Amino acid sequence: MLRKAVVIGGSIAGILTARVLSDYYDDVVIVEKDQIENNFNTRKGTPQANHIHLLLVKGRNIIQNYFPELEEDLLKKGANKIDFLKDGKYLLPSGWAQRFNSGIVTFTLTRTLFENTLRSYLKKNSKIKIQDETSVLSFESEKKNKILLKANKGQTIQADLIVDCSGRNTKTPIWLEAIGYSKPTEERVDSFVGYATRRYLVPKNFDKNWKMLVILNKPPVNPRAGIIYPIEDGKWLVGLSGIGKNYPPVDEKGFLEFTQKLESSEFYDSIKNATPDSEIFGYQIQGSRKYNYEKMKEWPENLIVLGDAVSVFNPFYGQGITSSAIGVQVLDNMLKNQKFDGSFAKTFQNKLAKAIALPWTLGTSEDLRWPTTLGKKPTLLTRLVQNHAQKVLLLGPKSKLATKSFLEMMHMIKSPMVLFHPLILLQLILRFKKEENNS
Repeated sequence: MLRKAVVIGGSIAGILTARVLSDYYDDVVIVEKDQIENNFNTRKGTPQANHIHLLLVKGRNIIQNYFPELEEDLLKKGANKIDFLKDGKYLLPSGWAQRFNSGIVTFTLTRTLFENTLRSYLKKNSKIKIQDETSVLSFESEKKNKILLKANKGQTIQADLIVDCSGRNTKTPIWLEAIGYSKPTEERVDSFVGYATRRYLVPKNFDKNWKMLVILNKPPVNPRAGIIYPIEDGKWLVGLSGIGKNYPPVDEKGFLEFTQKLESSEFYDSIKNATPDSEIFGYQIQGSRKYNYEKMKEWPENLIVLGDAVSVFNPFYGQGITSSAIGVQVLDNMLKNQKFDGSFAKTFQNKLAKAIALPWTLGTSEDLRWPTTLGKKPTLLTRLVQNHAQKVLLLGPKSKLATKSFLEMMHMIKSPMVLFHPLILLQLILRFKKEENNS
């Protein structure tokens, strides 16, 4: 066993990281700035927690592997287990997707319930300690190209391995530069996306044949999207999003008017008689950001960074939790198979960059469909795959295979190659010929 590991940040990425590290280290300490002991509400450090958090199937599978009791516990606490195409109703840009048993199954619940449930497991692990109300203030150089942490209350924290899971507001680039390292390059795709979310009681005698309703935006003409998302206690989270600074309003009148501008009236009709159960929460971000730590020539031997501290995604695609889980899986595999030495941290950042390349490309490519988005344009190959993926999505109303394949890619359980199935290619050819004959 290795000696001591410290995790900066106690959110979902930090929790998963601590769980994996406990298999290899004698002591694992989570340093968290918020007060979380006996706090079962939304943490101050997660303003996005009031909004919808999709748990993609890839992420669910990884997390379930580390916490086998998770499914049973979540269902007992009121979470929903849904098949995305049997229980969800999707309006695609080309019409309603077909409904059927797809096997693409995951949970729907609030982020707070999910995070608190995962954290409860750590409290049963004697190797893990949560040190809350502790803010890391800086890095400090230590001998042999290692760092230590300076925290509030005059604390100095040393560890054999330090993992930054502090999220989108990470200070690692600044702290590294302050002790003589170069600043990492970064990539940004600014889609100017905004969200508004409200919790509702489901109307009495509601008789729709779906558990989740998704109205997608329609590039490039309608930048608005909406989702009615089932959570615990038989309630809904109703989330609206707009891209290109088409921010959903956070007042009652504006919120409802925004729903009437979606691509289907079914959304407004479903909530107009529902009873609000919360205020309207607004949230605006500029889109996606990725630090290229793998390209740095010098790197501390005892520091790694993962989760949102490396890459922040447009939340609309639900990639954040799953990408964190993928990063933790990379760490687990490395600790199993590679000696922890001077090259470990640098090798990890390289492997992580490769592992999250797919979700980064999927999310940013979608954002770049909009002329209002700022960022480096995708390569020719990426544009070709992107255009093909869009054509496959548009087959959805008439093709179960196309719809399922597209969602399998988005849930990261299959590679983009699933979209090149021979039957899908044949359907695209037939559609092209039909459009050609009608023109």
